[in-house]
Amino acid sequence: MSGHRADQPPTVAVISALPASLEPARTALTEGFPEASVWNLLDDRLLSDAEAADGLTPALSDRMLSLISYAVHGGADAVLLTCSLYGPVLEQARREHGLPMLSSDEELFAEVSRRRFGSVLLLGHLAPAVQDSVNRLKRVLSSTERGERTEVTGHTASGAAMAAAHEDLDALEKSLTAAATPYLKEVDAVILGMFSLSPAGAGMEKALGLPVLSAPLLAARVLREKVAAKDGASQGGPR
Repeated sequence: MSGHRADQPPTVAVISALPASLEPARTALTEGFPEASVWNLLDDRLLSDAEAADGLTPALSDRMLSLISYAVHGGADAVLLTCSLYGPVLEQARREHGLPMLSSDEELFAEVSRRRFGSVLLLGHLAPAVQDSVNRLKRVLSSTERGERTEVTGHTASGAAMAAAHEDLDALEKSLTAAATPYLKEVDAVILGMFSLSPAGAGMEKALGLPVLSAPLLAARVLREKVAAKDGASQGGPR
C-alpha cells in the first residue's frame, strides 16, 4: 500500500476496548501526532469478554484482527490499539497488512527498559490484563542487556475501573495512589498499564514522589515517526 496523499492528513485508526480510553488517546495524538486525523473504532465488550474468558482467546484475537482489517480497508494510514491485552494480536496483523501499527504499551515498555529502574510497579484494573502486561514487560526486559535486572510487580487498583469509566479524575488518582502507596519503599517507578488510567499520571507523581509512566503520548510520538518513515520510503524508494 502507498502512503497517504500529501495534501491530506494521515488517518490513524484508534481501536479501543473501553470508552474511557478514547479521550486519553485523542489527547495524546493531539500533542504527539497533531497532523493526524483520528478515527475511533470501539468494541466495548472486548475487555469484558476477555475477562469472562480469563484471558485472550483465539476467537477474541480473530475479532480484533477483523477490526484491524476493517480499519485498513477503510483507509487508515496507521493503527493504534489502546487495550494492552490485545497487543499480541499485532504480530499477525503486521504480517497481513503493510501499515504502521502499534500496541498500547510497546513504547512504554521500551521506555521502562531504557530507564533501567531497579524495580517497578505495574497497575491496572483487571487481573488478567495486569498479569498479561507484567509477563510481556518481563519478556521485553529480559531481551535487553540490563533490563533483566528490573523487578516487575503487578497489582490491581480497586475502584479504578469505575472511576475511569465515569471520567472521575479525582477518584481515579485516589484509587491508583492508594494501590501504589504500600509499594513506595520497594519500587523506583509506577507504570500505568492501560490508556484509561493515564489521566491520573501527573497527580500520582505529585502524591507519590515517584516517576509515573503511561503509554498514550509515547505511543503517539512513535506512531508519528513510523508513518513519516513509511511515507519517506514510499516516496523515495523503488516502485
